[in-house]
Amino acid sequence: MNKKILIIGNSVNTAGLAKSLASNNTIFVAPGNNLIKDFATCVDIREDAITELLEFVLENDIDLTIPVSQRSLNTNIVELFTRNNQQIFAPNLEVTNSIFNKYAIKKLLYKLHIPTPKFGIFEKQAMAIDYIKNFSSPYVIKTNEQSSSIILTTQKSAKNIIESLFKEKNQKVLIEDYIWGTSFVFYVISDGYKALPIGSSILYNHSLEGDGGQLTDGMGACSPNYKLTIDNEYYLMDNVVYPILETLERNGNPYLGILGIQGIITDTGNLQILGFKPFMQDVDCTAILELLDVNILNLIEACIIGSFSDEFDYIPQKNMSATALVIKCNNKNNQENIIEGLENIDENIKISFYPQINKNKYLEYETNYGNSLILTSIARTLTSSTKFVYEEAQNINFKGITYRKDICKTFDKN
Repeated sequence: MNKKILIIGNSVNTAGLAKSLASNNTIFVAPGNNLIKDFATCVDIREDAITELLEFVLENDIDLTIPVSQRSLNTNIVELFTRNNQQIFAPNLEVTNSIFNKYAIKKLLYKLHIPTPKFGIFEKQAMAIDYIKNFSSPYVIKTNEQSSSIILTTQKSAKNIIESLFKEKNQKVLIEDYIWGTSFVFYVISDGYKALPIGSSILYNHSLEGDGGQLTDGMGACSPNYKLTIDNEYYLMDNVVYPILETLERNGNPYLGILGIQGIITDTGNLQILGFKPFMQDVDCTAILELLDVNILNLIEACIIGSFSDEFDYIPQKNMSATALVIKCNNKNNQENIIEGLENIDENIKISFYPQINKNKYLEYETNYGNSLILTSIARTLTSSTKFVYEEAQNINFKGITYRKDICKTFDKN
């Protein structure tokens, strides 16, 4: 049955979900962008304009709303839609404030005895600077902004960053140990009481090869995460996912939605939990969705209507691998940034565009400084998907093009 679905967001993961649902449904995206008009209708409403969004839903007989962006989740949209008897698939604001706030979640992880890097949270600049005097480097400084993690290796650089953050009127800073190892995200879907895994990925967050440079939201990924063992997954479910869900439920705010658990697999095989995400991330969203061997809409609807526990004991995934590569533009002048070679990309490669991409009057794709597009390859083995995605990346060219050359290139399973 064709459903009318509204997805709220404006990034790659929003477009990825919209495209995966578009074959049998009518998809609207607010605000969206012109690059998704082939499979979705863009709605010119801000992500946080919840009254206008509700009016649109009521006027257009929308069957289901899925807020994806953090901006939309930082509102009372779930409460507003629920009061008006509209189906919405997302955690409410109380949940958002509990586990997606970087300061709150570190305290909750500590309270629940879930392994997490040693940390301190500071509201005064002098106390933060004093803390790093006895801190072994490297360390990570964070604020509650979505992309604010900075790795620091000296006390002098840390002091300068702390001072600059407090000058920007940040009320708090979080300082934690930098943990060496393999970055992972483990995704589950939950109706608030039961949760089941839907996929995992290795994330490459550093901007430079060999894990150098700045931390980013992701320059590449591979899925499933071949270093995350079955025992690791059981551990995450029993010692991370369910303690969090049970805590939220006891507080009267069960978690409805997709939950991403971010962490590090250390060289000794231990897991350290860094935080949580309310949905799949830009860099691995297409990979996770492509590897699911079930219609994700069926999962979402089962969670909403309360049949999830009865209908699903596990969520099947295809016996395939995926490699995702972020292609970035380093041309700060934002001139001569026409993307060439897209027509030469193999049809089996999934192309996802960041919102800054646009089409000019000649229908050419143009990019600005920053992340431009993601290529995702699906194959029987990770070696094959990685080889394929890099071969196809060579077809693309524009001024300032750059990407990491080492995504998923080392397959050490020991």
